[in-house]
Amino acid sequence: MNTIKTILVPVDFSTGSSSALEQASRLAGLNGASLHVLHVVDTAAVTSQADSRNTSFERQAAILSEGARDALVRWLAQAGAPLGCQSTIVVGVPLHEILEHVKTQSPDLVVAGITGAGESKAGAGSLAHRLARQVPGKILLVRTYHPNAFQKIVACIDFSETSREVASQAHRIAIQDGAKVDFLHVWQEPWLSTPYAYLAAVTTEFIEHRRQLLSTTLQKFVSETAPGIESNEVLMNEPNYANAIAAHAEQIGADLIVIGARGQTNLRYALMGSTAERLLTRLPCSVLVVKPAVS
Repeated sequence: MNTIKTILVPVDFSTGSSSALEQASRLAGLNGASLHVLHVVDTAAVTSQADSRNTSFERQAAILSEGARDALVRWLAQAGAPLGCQSTIVVGVPLHEILEHVKTQSPDLVVAGITGAGESKAGAGSLAHRLARQVPGKILLVRTYHPNAFQKIVACIDFSETSREVASQAHRIAIQDGAKVDFLHVWQEPWLSTPYAYLAAVTTEFIEHRRQLLSTTLQKFVSETAPGIESNEVLMNEPNYANAIAAHAEQIGADLIVIGARGQTNLRYALMGSTAERLLTRLPCSVLVVKPAVS
């Protein structure tokens, strides 16, 4: 579904999560969505400070929670969060608590910073990477210092059902933000991986016919799923899909990549395919990961 009515944004008071909160507040306003902000006071930090100050875990947890509550009030005001925005502070393990809130609240969108406190600037931080893998719905990882409207979007298309949702989300954002979308299809010529199957068939005419067929298919796909926006259809013949996506995003100065992930598993959370996994290690911009609906 393209509708976004509820947004969950976990914050850790880092610069990265500040950008995520501002972006989430902006999106909540554009979509008329309710916004829920979650901060998890890490039990590891509570234990460490309790030990160093020779006080109880419960006492230190209460002190840190109260400090976080005061800080969160200031953050919400600075981010322009909508009136009636809900906020929750809990003590626990951050990944577990965030996933539990996703499970109980079933938000239409989770927004988080690509990097958090102490994370490297290259690629997604460890928590963001785990959230991208385990959140079963849409998750937007926001590049630090990018709380603004998106202007250039790369929508990754492989003609699957999930790609239709990718196109739908890119279409929605393009309309709201006035963005231009490159609908990108990356493929590897099959005769490179299985040359024995194409020994007699690979001619110049055969290759050109295949590329023309892909171009026509992509144009038809875009016209059906994302009409009425400024867009390009882009074909790239590359063996490494993730590198090709990142390279194209860097080349055009994209500020958002929309990519689909593979479906549900019996592990009770959605795992991403190899392309999305690899892309997270070298993200040049924000990324919206879209997953199939739970059946």
